[in-house]
Amino acid sequence: MINLLRLSINDFFTKKFILLSLLPFFISILLFSTLMIFGGNELFEILKAGAISGDYSFIDESEHGFLVAILSFQAVKFLIVGMFYILSGFFAVMLSIIFAAIIAGFLTPTVTKFVNQKYYKFTLKDDISTLKIIKISLVIFAKFLLILLICLPFLFVPVINLFVINIPFFYLFYKFMLIDIASNTLNSFEFDIMLRSDAGWDFKFACLVFYILALIPLVGIFFQLFFVMFLSHLLFKKSQIYRF
Repeated sequence: MINLLRLSINDFFTKKFILLSLLPFFISILLFSTLMIFGGNELFEILKAGAISGDYSFIDESEHGFLVAILSFQAVKFLIVGMFYILSGFFAVMLSIIFAAIIAGFLTPTVTKFVNQKYYKFTLKDDISTLKIIKISLVIFAKFLLILLICLPFLFVPVINLFVINIPFFYLFYKFMLIDIASNTLNSFEFDIMLRSDAGWDFKFACLVFYILALIPLVGIFFQLFFVMFLSHLLFKKSQIYRF
């Protein structure tokens, strides 16, 4: 893996891929800023007003008096304020990463083709159908929602909520990276094998490291193509055992 990391770093920090990485970087920032200006900012201010000042006038007290009473306790206010800042920051980062990942997904074939032509020179046969990829993606997204629902109650537990909220999003990040890259590097037979084996522990570990790095503001936006490049190397290496 060290050698693959060195190759990826050398190729990524070239004029071509630096310029390509600026595309998802600037577009995702533009989309995120537009969303916050025209939609998210008002919701943010409403929640902020309630969480920090204790003003819950937007809740109908005649129907939800018990809820308002609970929210009036200082301990509850403190918990809400902490959760508000932690989760709003987390979801802001995740939203920007999602934007960048979607845009970078259109550039995945360019990256995988470069890696293949320069290092492996494999001939890809039996392309994976778009319908198959869509079906698998829908199943994965449904599982993500289920995991997210299971994790939601733990968001009210201090400290634990910092870790538990990442479980469903890491699952989504890892699975979608696998589908996106494998569909551009492997044939149908190899693709099915990689999905059944989840691409092995090294692929999972690499995705975990990249996911943690992606949580650092702007890092996850700019380095999406680097993640794709390194993971492409991993899958090409794994596929060699089926090609020879």
